[in-house]
Amino acid sequence: MEERRYLLEVNNIVSTLEAGEHLRDISFNLEKGKNVVFFGPENSGLDILFPVIMGLQKFEGSVRYKGKEVVDFDYLEQHNYKKEIGYLHSDLGLISNMSVDMNISLPLEYHSEMSNIEIKEFVSSLIFDLNLDYCKKFRPVDLSNSEALRTAYARSIVLDPDVLLVEYAFESQSPMNINSFREVLKKRAINPGKSILFVTYEPENFLDMADCFIMLFNGAIVFEGTAEDLRTSENRFLKQYRDRSFTGPMVIL
Repeated sequence: MEERRYLLEVNNIVSTLEAGEHLRDISFNLEKGKNVVFFGPENSGLDILFPVIMGLQKFEGSVRYKGKEVVDFDYLEQHNYKKEIGYLHSDLGLISNMSVDMNISLPLEYHSEMSNIEIKEFVSSLIFDLNLDYCKKFRPVDLSNSEALRTAYARSIVLDPDVLLVEYAFESQSPMNINSFREVLKKRAINPGKSILFVTYEPENFLDMADCFIMLFNGAIVFEGTAEDLRTSENRFLKQYRDRSFTGPMVIL
């Protein structure tokens, strides 16, 4: 039988931010075409997870991409890793003195061999698909929350990465904008050739697009299961979180 090959393998990660948030012995695997949601209360370790995967945060343990340790990548492998892992930051990270179309074009200018004309045509098509055409010359300061989110999303997928990291996509959005952007994410989530990792406080927004749900508390995994498990499990941590209750194993300040 052929050995299963994971896109991403995260094993026994230990990491701490100066502010005190930490991860304790975190392990999970990501298969191609699968989507995973990480959730939990504030200061549970969620804010460290993606920086560790991207090599932006010091850690102990192992992060492997397509079977190879990320820390052992040479220059070219690091370059390709940044192309193949898209990252939609919680702060969106748009460059303030660049317009919408310039922000989206930037990764292509650095990491592709497309000509300026090809970049312009491709970005224009993406902008149209995401209904940003009317504001493509706006700078980030002139954008609404929804427009800024869609711009950052376009930039995160413009290189068509194998894995997309999506951090708190809905937390600052109105209900109508959430429903609209959910449909955008869902199109990518059902693509069998692509995978998404989500970090959120609201896992119920991803019930129809994720294969696995992992809950963190105090830096450790306290629940892991399917969408059905998320709805019905009597796991004490999950039940308290699902019920928005002060009663349970988690002390919420």
